[in-house]
This record gives sequence, structure tokens and C-alpha cells, in this order.
Amino acid sequence: MRCRGFTLIEIMVALAVLAILLAVGLPAFGGLIDSQRMDSNANSLLRSISHTRTEATRRNRHVTMAPLSGDWSNGWTIFIDANNNGALDAGETVLHEEQPARVHHVHVNSPLASYLRYNAQGESELLNGGFQSGTFSFCPHEPGATGRQVIINRIGRARMQAADIPAANCPV
Repeated sequence: MRCRGFTLIEIMVALAVLAILLAVGLPAFGGLIDSQRMDSNANSLLRSISHTRTEATRRNRHVTMAPLSGDWSNGWTIFIDANNNGALDAGETVLHEEQPARVHHVHVNSPLASYLRYNAQGESELLNGGFQSGTFSFCPHEPGATGRQVIINRIGRARMQAADIPAANCPV
């Protein structure tokens, strides 16, 4: 009578081939996951910016988007800035809060460091009334990989692009 099955050598060869394929494929898959995560978070930021701008024009008043705990990497909150100070204070109406999924780091240049504010005409503006523009940079997990940027132009329109983020802007 003949037994059917695999020999120990056949199983070990199959496991060795599988291990080699995984060792080659997993790093590329990790890069794909990182890229998709950055796209998702940048798109989430774009939607929140659009929501902030829409609410400002709809309500005919200033609406502000500010980082949670002072860091855009932690997420952001959208609120009606009743006292026009660019910060969420007690008694101000929160419209939305967003926490991005597993962001490595979001670097923001100084005009947007503490808030993004829209006026009733849908234009981004500083607390002193000047125009507000700047860039949010989403850092990749792997050094040297392409990151994502959300750029706010002079009149408050936002767009996203893939870009090389300087290593100095992305803490390890």
C-alpha cells in the first residue's frame, strides 16, 4: 500500500521558496501601504479644508481649523471662531474633528502652524486680515520616499501633490 503526502524535504523546499518570495515582496508592499496611507490622510485633510471653507461661506462668518494638541500629526478640529483668536475656546461651536490614521509626521510651515482660518468670502486669512497660504507636508515612513503636500494658495484653494519632503522636516 502506497501512502500519499509530502516528504519532509518537499515541505522544507516549499517553505524556503515561500520565505524567499516574502522577503522580496514585503518591502515593496510596505512602501505601497505607506503611499496609500499618505494619500488617504492628505485627502482627509483636503476634505476638512473644503468643509472649513464651505462652512465659512455658508454661515457668513469666520471658521477655523486648528491642530489637536498643537500638532497637525494628531489631527485637527473645525470650529466657529467666535472671538477671532484662531484657537478653540470654551463655548465655541465645534463643527468637526478628525484624527488621521497612523501619520508619521505632518510638517507645516509657519503661516499654518497653529490654525487655518477662512472668512465669509471663502478666502484664507490671518488674524490680522492678511492672506494666509502655506503647505502641509506628509512625511513618508521610509527616508527618501516621496511624500505628499497639501498646498493652500493665496485665495485659500487647496491642492495636493506628491513631492520630496526634506529630511530636516521629517523627524525620525
